[in-house]
Amino acid sequence: MSPRVIVQKAREARLDIIAVTDHNMSENAPYVKELGERTGLMVLSGMELQTQEEIHLLAIFDEYDRARELQSMIYGLLPDVPNDTEFWGDQVVVDTEDNIVRMEDRLLINSADISVEDAAAWIKAHGGIAIASHIDSPTFSIISQLGFIPANIPLDALEVRNLERAGELAPFIMKQGIPFVTFSDAHYPDDIGRRRTLLTMDVPDCAGIERALKALGERALRARQG
Repeated sequence: MSPRVIVQKAREARLDIIAVTDHNMSENAPYVKELGERTGLMVLSGMELQTQEEIHLLAIFDEYDRARELQSMIYGLLPDVPNDTEFWGDQVVVDTEDNIVRMEDRLLINSADISVEDAAAWIKAHGGIAIASHIDSPTFSIISQLGFIPANIPLDALEVRNLERAGELAPFIMKQGIPFVTFSDAHYPDDIGRRRTLLTMDVPDCAGIERALKALGERALRARQG
């Protein structure tokens, strides 16, 4: 999953926009973005952070500086547990030429000491997109951990792995009009593009994505209401 391979696979899959959202880390995003710009692929910077409730939450930003700011905050909220490379593998930052820039010594799979509500609020206050990850998963999802999706969490969308079964989750969602989306959630190169969401927008940035998601949710709500 080097930046070079990610961009190559995304172009082969005919994707227009991708987001780099490593677990509790954002530092690989600028290298992917640099390569993406050479090929016409738009790359957004972000993170899949793990909250204190063990909920996975996507944070997506236009600029890497915001994602890096979030990483700095999250690092300060993670337990100081070293990574066991023999058990968990290496945690690396890789540049555009496949060189390892650095290795992260702190174990990144742990939960940060921040609630999902506060994390989503921080993302929105800093111009980002907040999306609850794989809410149809039996682990590390907002539904698996809380039992429902509270109305007071400022989410732009709800990611599901199976869009055909998204309607079954409606009883667990306390706020109307939040759209469902689906993404690759790629951990291996061949997974890139296996699932995608089509959005129509005038400007392909976070503000445009937010408007497109809102319109998607409003259309779905009208359809359900008849």
